Amino acid sequence: MPAVRECAATTCSFNDGGCHAPAVTVAAAGGAASCATFVESSVRGGIAEITGSVGACARTDCVHNTNLACTAPSVQVGPGATVSDCLTYQPA
Repeated sequence: MPAVRECAATTCSFNDGGCHAPAVTVAAAGGAASCATFVESSVRGGIAEITGSVGACARTDCVHNTNLACTAPSVQVGPGATVSDCLTYQPA
């Protein structure tokens, strides 16, 4: 499971100097490869000792997607079509 190398979605409760969700899901919402794990809240979530990783990816048209799993070495999350898109997404 590739690590979330960087997350610029600063309003996400899992982002505290990096992604601390045990696993994130990349969704296929229209033209966006959005982070479906994004939760906008003032409450801090996740596990401090864990760096988030991609657990599943619904963006089947991505060059890094094999059988709904991400094969990229790492991913970057940040503003795109939504406030939390997988910026590593590349159309096949």
